[in-house]
Amino acid sequence: MNHHSFSDVPRGVPSRGTLDVLGPRIRHLTDVSDDGAGYCLMLGEVDPGVVVPLHAHADRETFYVLSGTLDAFVEDKWISLSVGECLDLLGWQRHAWRNNSAAPASVLIVTTSGLGRFFHEIGRPVSEIEPGAPSPEDVQRFLERAVAHGHWIGSPADNASAGLRFG
Repeated sequence: MNHHSFSDVPRGVPSRGTLDVLGPRIRHLTDVSDDGAGYCLMLGEVDPGVVVPLHAHADRETFYVLSGTLDAFVEDKWISLSVGECLDLLGWQRHAWRNNSAAPASVLIVTTSGLGRFFHEIGRPVSEIEPGAPSPEDVQRFLERAVAHGHWIGSPADNASAGLRFG
C-alpha cells in the first residue's frame, strides 16, 4: 500500500504542488499513471464565492466532503452537500459547483488518471496566480484544452439556466 503525504510528488506528473484551476485548488494525493489507466485521488479546496461552470466529460468523478458545504448542480437541479456526504457523478453527467457559504470547503475527489492528468495540464501552481478573477487568457486556455480533451462546456445560456452568471 502506498502512503502519501501532502508534500509527496505524484510519479508520472511534473512536481507542481497545489494547482489553481481557475478558482478551485487541487492537490494530487496519488500517482497518476503514465498510460491514463486507473484512478486518481485529489484534494480539492473551494473558497467562498468560487463557482465551477456547467460542464461534462467522459470521466466518472466521486466527491466526498471533508469540510464546509458545497452546492452541486447535477443535470437539472441543485443539491447541497455537507461534511461526510458523497456525490458520485457518472461520465457525461452535466454538473457545476459553487460555494455559497462564508467558509472554504474541501473535498476528496476520486476520478480517472486521465482527468487527473488534465488538471495537471491546465492547472497552475498557486504561487504563480494573482489574486482575483482568472484572466481572459487563462479562461481561453482552459476552454481550448477542455475542448481538445473532448469535454462539454456549458454556454452562457446553459449556465444561466442553472442560475449561474459570469462577468
